[in-house]
Amino acid sequence: MAAVSPARANALLLGVMVFAQLLLMAAAVRGGRVAVAVSAVAGAASAPAVSVERSASGILVEVVHFFRDIHADELDSVKARLEVTRVSAELQRTQELAQENVRLRRLLGMREDLAPRSIGASVVTARLTGQSRVMLVDRGSADGVRPDMAVVAWGGAVGRVVGVDKGFARIRLLSDPNSGASGVVPRSRAEGMIVGRGDDPMEMIYVPKYADVVVGDRIVTSGLDGVFPRGFGLGRVTVVGEPVGASKTIRLEPQVDERSVEDVLILLEPSGTKLLSPDEPEAHP
Repeated sequence: MAAVSPARANALLLGVMVFAQLLLMAAAVRGGRVAVAVSAVAGAASAPAVSVERSASGILVEVVHFFRDIHADELDSVKARLEVTRVSAELQRTQELAQENVRLRRLLGMREDLAPRSIGASVVTARLTGQSRVMLVDRGSADGVRPDMAVVAWGGAVGRVVGVDKGFARIRLLSDPNSGASGVVPRSRAEGMIVGRGDDPMEMIYVPKYADVVVGDRIVTSGLDGVFPRGFGLGRVTVVGEPVGASKTIRLEPQVDERSVEDVLILLEPSGTKLLSPDEPEAHP
């Protein structure tokens, strides 16, 4: 006997169920035992289909629950990653605020000890490539800032004001070739002019060839240029070369890393200080 295909079997089963439904409707009109008997027959006939339907429904429900659980796990994972990102950002912000607090405390202490007539300013932007070296700070003429005022940071001199707007000031850094400051070696009192060379190391020029300057000497502002008060760090000698004419060839490493400067003090008057580094006391001739 040839096997009946599933499609044909389902069609036959559907026909039986429709026929049984019609019988139920007719029996309901007549009432009595016929309706009960037909109902029993229809229930027996449709039992396999109901069983198959329940089985398929159960599988479908399990599949839906499976994908719903996966979606819930993905949502939980996304929430966890967002929370980690938020906590990391808050931690980074807290660290930045702590570092800023340290910088401002140092700057405040420096102002009280070395530059009482000064105002604090924050760096807005800077151009530190090539030969031109300038930065912009958030203080201007409205705050009493004027051209040729000295600018210092924690550790030493930074530059001088060359342009002023109402709310901003333009500062030319010591490393700029158009900049300069009068410097002195506290150990030996040798004096000279510190000039910038852009990307190259700064130089100390106009130093007599017989002057006592050695590698490692610290150079501070002498106050003779009328801009920088006396005693602010300029740099440390890294090279003492052969004299060129009557002057020594001296190169130095800047006292202040201009790329790390975020806050500065603008000196409102060139009233110097007599304080030098405690480990390098002033020498008397």
